[in-house]
Amino acid sequence: MPNNTIKLPESFINKRINLPESGMGYQIVNVILRNGKVLKKHKVLNSEIRMLEENELIQAIDIANIELENN
Repeated sequence: MPNNTIKLPESFINKRINLPESGMGYQIVNVILRNGKVLKKHKVLNSEIRMLEENELIQAIDIANIELENN
């Protein structure tokens, strides 16, 4: 897996499955981290978060929640 992606745990994958897509095969989400930081407008594709910035060094365990981005 490339360094700019995170494989989501099953609990997050199951929540994403029934939610609407933002485009063909992907969702735009806000990632809420356990430390309270919110990473806005990240793309989820095939159960992976594609990181938008090289300096974002997080692991799946750092994620508290993932919410659909409200345009």
